[in-house]
Amino acid sequence: MWPPDTRNVAAGYKKEAFQRAKEYGAGTPMAGARNSSGSSPASKLPRAKGPRRPRLFLLSSTLLLAAGPAAAAELPAATPGSGRRAPVAAPGRAPAAPGRAPAAPSAGPAAAPSAAASGPVEVRVALSRGAAEEVSAVRLRRLLEIELPDGAALAAEPVGPLGERVATVWIERPTAARLEVQVRLDGRAVVRRQIAVSGLTSDVAARLVAIAASELIRAEMRRARAPRRPPSPRRPTPDEVELASRDLDALTVSAGPYGALVSGGPRALGGVGLSVGLRRLRLTESLFARLLADPSDGEALRWLEAGFSGDYRFWLAASWRLSLGATAAVASVRLPAAAAHGLDGARDTWSARAGLGLGLETRLGGPLWLGLTLDPGIVLRPTPYEDAHGAARALEGAWLGVGLSLATERRSAAPR
Repeated sequence: MWPPDTRNVAAGYKKEAFQRAKEYGAGTPMAGARNSSGSSPASKLPRAKGPRRPRLFLLSSTLLLAAGPAAAAELPAATPGSGRRAPVAAPGRAPAAPGRAPAAPSAGPAAAPSAAASGPVEVRVALSRGAAEEVSAVRLRRLLEIELPDGAALAAEPVGPLGERVATVWIERPTAARLEVQVRLDGRAVVRRQIAVSGLTSDVAARLVAIAASELIRAEMRRARAPRRPPSPRRPTPDEVELASRDLDALTVSAGPYGALVSGGPRALGGVGLSVGLRRLRLTESLFARLLADPSDGEALRWLEAGFSGDYRFWLAASWRLSLGATAAVASVRLPAAAAHGLDGARDTWSARAGLGLGLETRLGGPLWLGLTLDPGIVLRPTPYEDAHGAARALEGAWLGVGLSLATERRSAAPR
């Protein structure tokens, strides 16, 4: 079916053609006559010459009727009952395909990289006097301007104000047969490339220099655009690790031989000792135990003590340290006597001592330390006794202990 507009136009042309044909037929002299066959003689009379308007209108209406479907196809469908005609598409522009979303606008210059937003690299070229004799400065600048990569522009002058995006190109002639191209970008290290120009014409040498300079500039621009890796954190030196570990908490265990000289009673005692300590903020608190005996012939005197010591350590060097503190101990004593404290047959008693503690240690390797200790002190509870011969003796007086120890320590956390 044709659209209503097309049908109305065609009907109008048909009506107008019918009215004109009727007027021409009524104006003839024999309009009311009839032939024997019943036809009107007016239809057979010659008509006046002139434009045949009814046929022209019929031809026009036929063309319009033929073109009606094509015109209707171009018109978008109107909404039924709206009374409005659908808008006609502009000539020469194809309608948008149904179901296809409009193309998103291009990002344009706003999407340009940040490197381009900061401006191109300004390239300044200068030649030494020897290089200017080999190649033409004007020819070199023209060739270099052609070879420069995107994002670089040749400066009009070889010198100018300082800036961050400036590439300086210097052409030197170190020898008669070689030219050297030097490039520096953004204050980086200078990059160089030498070109052999022996036997080459000035134009060829200028081309080679321009190509080499453009390659160096391109490489430096690529390096400048690459993200710089943050420097790796510096590892502490062994001395710094040792210095930081001095204040760490540590558990120490030591053992070794020990000897003591006593002013009264037996002159010398010897044996072994064991110590366990906890160091915190360079202050060490230790519990120790020692078993000592009189090395003389006959029945020996036995001294078994347990005590407490505290010392503070001073570092002389990375592998040497000095300790200063105090000690106190209580001992169980077995005497080689017939009577002790005036009691016949009493051999077991107790005693106590106190004194200072001095020590010097050196590192053997890792957590191992070799130490020498000196314990000057006094016996707090003298122990009188009688030996087997009835001679009166006493364990009393000054105490001087000397020890050699091998210690190991375990720190709470290693510094990083």
